[in-house]
Amino acid sequence: LIVTKEGALPLFATSSSGWKFHRSSYISPSAWMVADTGSTPVRPSTNQFCLRSSPKSYPKGATLCEVAASWPQPGVDYASNALEDDVASVTIIRSPAANENKSKVRGTRKGGSTSSKASLWWDERLVDANEDVTLTLTLQITATHMKETTVVRNLLAVADSNIYTWGGRQPTVLLIHVDSSEEEDEDRLTKTIQMIKETFAPKDATTAGASHLKNTLVAVIDSYESTVSRKALLNMASFAAPTRWIVSGLEVERGLVLSREASVYAGRMSKVYTDMPGHVFVMPQFASTKDDTRQSGGEGGEQRYPKERHIYLSVGAELLPTIRGKQTMVSNLAKYDCVKCIDEEAAGDDEVDDAREAQRRRLTDTSAGKSVEELLEDLWWDLSVADVYGTPGGFNGEAKTSLGAMAKIHDRIEVSLVSLLDRRGDHLEYLRYFDKSPILMIDRQGPKKEMMTLDVAPEVEDFGGTACFHLLRLAQLAALGYKVSVVPGAFAASYPKTREGLCTESIRKSASSKCDCELESETTIKEILIDEVKRPAKVAVLMKEFDATIISDSK
Repeated sequence: LIVTKEGALPLFATSSSGWKFHRSSYISPSAWMVADTGSTPVRPSTNQFCLRSSPKSYPKGATLCEVAASWPQPGVDYASNALEDDVASVTIIRSPAANENKSKVRGTRKGGSTSSKASLWWDERLVDANEDVTLTLTLQITATHMKETTVVRNLLAVADSNIYTWGGRQPTVLLIHVDSSEEEDEDRLTKTIQMIKETFAPKDATTAGASHLKNTLVAVIDSYESTVSRKALLNMASFAAPTRWIVSGLEVERGLVLSREASVYAGRMSKVYTDMPGHVFVMPQFASTKDDTRQSGGEGGEQRYPKERHIYLSVGAELLPTIRGKQTMVSNLAKYDCVKCIDEEAAGDDEVDDAREAQRRRLTDTSAGKSVEELLEDLWWDLSVADVYGTPGGFNGEAKTSLGAMAKIHDRIEVSLVSLLDRRGDHLEYLRYFDKSPILMIDRQGPKKEMMTLDVAPEVEDFGGTACFHLLRLAQLAALGYKVSVVPGAFAASYPKTREGLCTESIRKSASSKCDCELESETTIKEILIDEVKRPAKVAVLMKEFDATIISDSK
């Protein structure tokens, strides 16, 4: 590694220009399993994650981690009752290695004073580390949520619906943060934890309808903070994945549910690109204006879902041509949010909605033409509809899926993403206030052997907040040389039922959300952004210099 002001950079060897793979029908050691600091099927990550940070007065741009968390380690004794001010409590609710013998770990390491040990992780027999795709989900249950038992149940149901849709064959990580800040709500906290256990870790392992959870790791974090950095939770969940390919970013709190075939389409992409490392694929997300009425009975799909569990239904790729024609899915998720982001200059609800819509139009109407989001969605629609019909151009016969056209579109997408890092006025505003968390399918192996994605380009944990540089990681990956594309046919959508289940009048009135970063210092935000822009730029320069050296030496 090369240590710089902006962080550690990988030192590339002159022999790092190419990858060599040896296929195996069983899990075999590969570069990502020994080189990055994430988990494997047999060991958890030892990294620590900063759930809450605050700006320091000196040096400029530095932050102090106020609350940290880490995954329990096998054979390490922990205190079982203490919850520290600066260390969050981590409880493994469900582990694929042993669903009945659950491991509970709370508080900080105390040097072997108790017998509570974390020795359970993934079941190797259920994981193909190189070709399976792990779905990582995060969920934040606030004190406001806990006052509404029905809302908590529905939040857990949305998470459960995504796990069910993903299926039990491929792994899933669910990381839930529970607010422990209000001591008077201890009964509600206990009740919430019990609801989580009843949903994801029933006492009877043979409970009907729970078979889809067999390859799922469920953990609960509780801290004295009312909210924590969602990006830190995303990192922590991703670092627990036992596979090379990871899907991350889906917002359970918005009622989003993956499409029925998302797991199949993602698995297909992982197999196609096994020998082509350094890719990141985007799954678009929509707000549906109508539920799937075909599931109301008869020969519909309702029978495929376990009646014993509260599962929200989602549509599949076969409806995409109809959906696109009737425009029953929209990209603007914020329009349907239960808790609207606060605009301090707007007094009423209508003014808040108008302000948010005006801001979104301003962000999408860039001087360069279509925004990155629009380019990715156009590409995804064309490839998805073509995939449903099996012909280039889809149902309308307009052939937009030729190799030449695809190459140009991919180039425009990557250039548009990299340009967001120039910190120019309109680019900076789009990068900072983009109001959706991208759903990304990421390869842990980068374009170079020494480039491990989880370590080189994690989410920036300091940037917590409802809208705080959600596109930064994707832009960094594009700058680092990753190929950016989409997963045709796979998407996530919220539906009237999922949104209504998470929203009550009391939540709408009592909760509020500021559409910005949670760090209170603009100077610190600016300095962090500068460092996060310079770091991938320096890595890209190093890559180019080493490539030039290799070419020169080969002549």
